[in-house]
Parts: sequence; C-alpha cells; structure tokens
Amino acid sequence: MTADSSTPAPVAGACEGLPPWLRGIWAQLAPALAAGRLPHALLLAGPEGLGKMAFAQALGEALLCESPRPDHHACGHCRACRLLAAGSHPDLHVVAPAEEGKAIRVDAIRELIGFAALTPQFGGRRVLRLAPAELLNVNAANALLKTLEEPAPGSHLILVSARPARLLSTVRSRCQTIRFAPPPAAEARAWLAPRCGEADAALLLALAAGSPLRALALAGALERRRELFRAFLDLAAGKLDAVRAAERFLAGGAPAEVAGWLAGWHHDLLRLTMAAGSAPLTNPDYAAPLATLAARVAPQWLVLRWDAVLALRARLATPLNAQLAFEDFFIDWAGAAARRG
Repeated sequence: MTADSSTPAPVAGACEGLPPWLRGIWAQLAPALAAGRLPHALLLAGPEGLGKMAFAQALGEALLCESPRPDHHACGHCRACRLLAAGSHPDLHVVAPAEEGKAIRVDAIRELIGFAALTPQFGGRRVLRLAPAELLNVNAANALLKTLEEPAPGSHLILVSARPARLLSTVRSRCQTIRFAPPPAAEARAWLAPRCGEADAALLLALAAGSPLRALALAGALERRRELFRAFLDLAAGKLDAVRAAERFLAGGAPAEVAGWLAGWHHDLLRLTMAAGSAPLTNPDYAAPLATLAARVAPQWLVLRWDAVLALRARLATPLNAQLAFEDFFIDWAGAAARRG
C-alpha cells in the first residue's frame, strides 16, 4: 500500500532520543506543560553527560509543537516540528558562545531580549534556549535580569548549566531550577554496556562520575588516556622532561579534557595519601601505580600540586599558550618521585 502523500512522515526530534534516566523528570514537568503552566524561566542544572541539552531541546519542541503527543512530547510531523527539524522555526532562539569555551557577551543577550519582545509567528509561544549558562559574563547576566523579571507573554527561557554556582545568584533566583543527577549505577551500566563496545562499562562510569553520556564519549579515548598516564609516570620518574610531556599531552588536542584526567589522577593521589588506600578511586584501573607514586611524594607537596592542577584548568579557560601552561605545570613534577623517594 502506498503512503498517503498528503500526510507528512514524522520527523525524529529530541524526544525520540531522551535516555531512560530523564523520563522521571519529564513526567514531573508534563502536567504543567500540558496545562500551560510551565514557569517562564527554567534552569536545567547538573553534571555534564546527563543529557540536559537533549532535554532542553525536547522541551522546546514540545512547547512549539502544534499537536503534542499524549506523553506531551512533540508530535514530529506538524508544521512546527518540521521547521524545528530544519533549524528554521521562527519562534526559537538559541544563545551560545561565539567560540567554544568563550564567554556569552552582552550583545547576544540584547539580541535575545529583542527576539523575546517580538510577536510569535506560530502558536503564541517563543522559546529561548541559552547554554552553557555559566559562561554568561557579568554584563550579559545583568542584561538578562530584566527579561527574567518581566517576561514577554508566551516566552519561555531555558537555561542549561553544568556549573550553576558560577551563575549570578540574581539569575538563579529568578529561574525554577530542575536538578539532574546521575542515575543509579545498575541503570547506567545497563544503558551503557551495549553501546560502549569492548570497553569496561563500570570503569567508564567511574571515570565519568556516573554520567552515562560522558562515559560513552570516553570509550574512544581510553587508549590515549593510557598513553598519557604512562607519560605522567615517566615524568615523575625523571624519564621525561616537562617540555616533551606538554607536547605529548597536547598532541591529540582537547587540552581541557586531558587536564581533567590530570585532575582525576591528582585527586586519587590525595585520596590514597589521606585515606590510606581505603577511599574509592576515580581511576580504579590505575590504583596500583597511583599508590606507588603517592608513597614516594610528600603529602604536603601533593596538596600544592592539587592547587596547581586547578590553576592549570583555570588558565586553559582563558586565551593563552596551552603548551606553556602545561610546561609550567609539569616542571615541578619532573623527577618528583625520584627526588622524594
């Protein structure tokens, strides 16, 4: 039988891809969504790797859909859904940094304010999505306050943040916060195991602090992580100098990611030192070499190196020479185990 050409085929949207641990949050919002009582400003807050952006997209689609499904997700086949799928819906406005990791500036918020003041073209609603919200600079955050205090009729502002504490308290207080947390370990493993190939799902979840999507993204990076951990041990043993170590850590790009691995190794070194090996580790597969290294350096020195790794991550969030930043960090580590053994 031939499909009726007058009935458009459904368009797959974000609602089709919401992972199972988000269904409870959706169910909590669904009554307000169905009744048109959804707060005008929502802050979706929680660690990275939980699907907050997918949730924000699904929520925006549902708000703009002309005939939502019984589960309150967007239908996927109406005019609004097709425009959303094409990225051309006139009542959706997305704010993001001009460059990844850079601040969201006041000009972007002025555009958002102007958009919110326009009359909706379809259905009487406008959706404004802003992420990562913690990257709003002070001027941009202050400019947003008026829209939060005096929202235009029919406007819905959805902020997404993995670090909500960095937002101005005046912004947070004017939003209803929806908190996202990692699912139970068994649920996370059941979802991740069939998707991560031969990688150890439990290890990936430990590395990702229980966030399944972050764990899945790490599955393809385990080999590089192993190479860099070996380089870190060679550096501490005096077999590698700071310049060459920095080059290795930057060879594959993603300096913020590898700095995150460094932070995890340092955190585990401190746990092994302070808790005499009884504390659970973020990197359980490296427990033995980390314990050996922790035994060869002074605890007070490790505390200073923890401060240094936090400073490194902060430096990487600003325009700088990443090679120089890593060199500066690695200089004190070079030969540390041999010197203090």
